[in-house]
Amino acid sequence: MEKIPSVAVIMPAYNASGYIENTIKSLQRQSYADFELIVVDDGSKDDTAEKIARLAEADARIRLICAENGGPARARNIALDAVREGTEYIMFMDSDDEYKPEAMELAVNAAAYGADMVIFGFTIVNTDGTENSYFERRQSLDRQGLKMQLASLYKANVLNQVWAKLFRAELIGSTRFPDYRWGEDRLFVYDCLERAQLVEILPDCNYLYLMHEGESLISRFYDKKLAVAIECDRRMTELCRSLCLERGGDFDYMFIKNVLSCMTNLYSPSCKLDKKEKRAYVRALLRDKYVQNAARGAEGGTALKLLCLFIRSGSVGLNLFAAWGMTVVSRSAPKLFLKLKHRK
Repeated sequence: MEKIPSVAVIMPAYNASGYIENTIKSLQRQSYADFELIVVDDGSKDDTAEKIARLAEADARIRLICAENGGPARARNIALDAVREGTEYIMFMDSDDEYKPEAMELAVNAAAYGADMVIFGFTIVNTDGTENSYFERRQSLDRQGLKMQLASLYKANVLNQVWAKLFRAELIGSTRFPDYRWGEDRLFVYDCLERAQLVEILPDCNYLYLMHEGESLISRFYDKKLAVAIECDRRMTELCRSLCLERGGDFDYMFIKNVLSCMTNLYSPSCKLDKKEKRAYVRALLRDKYVQNAARGAEGGTALKLLCLFIRSGSVGLNLFAAWGMTVVSRSAPKLFLKLKHRK
């Protein structure tokens, strides 16, 4: 009878030929060997699938699924549907990142006493080799503990990603990623947190998010980004409600950061809107009552207060100028921008 691995690692891959081998090898170096890697090639146009197939021939723990291009959310859903019945835990990974050798073992050990989810730290490795790490102290959180620490975890930026976590398969159940190109990770995490009875927090930064040449801290333009940001914020509000937690200014602060990201997104090289269309986009954003309410309630430092003042002013030109300024900083001083962006 075929043995079911205790961990399924899910990895979407699209045109990842330059990174996929190093990424998979970081899993093969894990001190915990009882896992299966499910890689969904998302319609790559390079030789990503061929490289995965060669690695799979030499390692039976690797399973390749080829699919038409549909984005990482769809690819992850395909992999979730392919997880073998009886698998106890599920982890996620991007095709150009790495796990440190003890990541899986530490996560499984932390979950051994009944945790539904394990959240650990991660490190962003910049193209010049410098690093920025994000983590919280070790904690074991039941529902009351999660209520007390949710805002802190949210502001620490450890809830927005599906990687750097281990999920009990039963917790995920039928939960799947919504078909978005931004924000789908956090919606998935929020859904799982709403049902989790015990969450373990590990301070170890065992996931390496690797930046590559040519990448920008300003993501590709996504015309639905504001709508998804509002959906994410409403979903977080529902999570607070399930914990009997009164939503405070910290949550407005995180939402306003997403609103600012929507405006800087207009300066992404992939944004095809002309000047008039950009102004119309910002005008609609500033008139949104949800955005204005958050701008009045957000709590943060001087910079955040100033940016909220710009939003409340309703001035399209002023907010476009501020977004342009943030974009300039992100490109000329990316380490400073990253530090400011993830400031708690």
